[in-house]
Amino acid sequence: MADPGPQGALPMLPGGTVEKTDATPEDTLHREAAEEGQLALTDPVRLGWVLDETGEVYGGVGPNARLRLAARVTAVGPAAVDPATGHPFAPLLASPAQAAALLGWGPPGARQALLAAETAWERWGLPAARPAAIEEIPAEGMRLS
Repeated sequence: MADPGPQGALPMLPGGTVEKTDATPEDTLHREAAEEGQLALTDPVRLGWVLDETGEVYGGVGPNARLRLAARVTAVGPAAVDPATGHPFAPLLASPAQAAALLGWGPPGARQALLAAETAWERWGLPAARPAAIEEIPAEGMRLS
């Protein structure tokens, strides 16, 4: 996803804080992916945890762990406004390795991307993505096979 802002687009993955209506982290993933990217997901899997030493994005709450999940995207709906921010995000189509690089996550992100790609192969039979340009998904959305 690209969050359009006054200083340029900020790359991000859908996700966020667990809300009272979310029974599990997987429920949070489904809700946030639908709200932020109009993504339909199936079969989420937990990849592990990443240490956030400062919690800066949450107002400097201090060290905390962030759960990382992967899921198969089955469809991307038409662009819509995210209810939390009041503006639409631009969905991007990128390989896990490209996403990690775009997000600037360094070696830990590269390891997460590799684990996501391995999980996609082992769990869903999806081959590793071939090198290609990162694309913006059309505003009308798309179905994925």
